[in-house]
Amino acid sequence: MPEGTKIFTTIVFIFYIIIFSIGLVNAVAPKWYWEKFESWKATKKPSRTYFLVKRITGVIVMIIIVIIALAPSLVYYFTK
Repeated sequence: MPEGTKIFTTIVFIFYIIIFSIGLVNAVAPKWYWEKFESWKATKKPSRTYFLVKRITGVIVMIIIVIIALAPSLVYYFTK
């Protein structure tokens, strides 16, 4: 594999880890995420529905990242 491809693959892998981590934090602790990164924009604390939507969105983001990360392997496996 050429050197440029290894660097690109590493950068993409790090990007996947960052996005997955954000999704994980939103799924596990949406209130903590809101307090640390979004509370400065608000005049009052959001409703429970907001945090539920953040939690669901976090799970969906994690599922999408896993599918994207595993897609090359799955395509290879099923086209064998």
